[in-house]
Amino acid sequence: MKSPIDFKDFATNPVAGLLFFCLIAIGYLYIDNKTTLTNQIVALQEEVIVLRSDYKKLNDKFIQTLQGINED
Repeated sequence: MKSPIDFKDFATNPVAGLLFFCLIAIGYLYIDNKTTLTNQIVALQEEVIVLRSDYKKLNDKFIQTLQGINED
């Protein structure tokens, strides 16, 4: 695979070569950040499902406790 910029081009115009490498680095950081955030979203969605289930159980227990107090 041939590089889109070779040493001869880089030597004649080092600013363009540097900007090319900066563009590659920014692209990599964008993709890495997007992947990391997507993984975090998936993990947090799973945690929300578990927490909703726990909340429902605790709310049902709380309602039963209140009903037991009212019966006395």
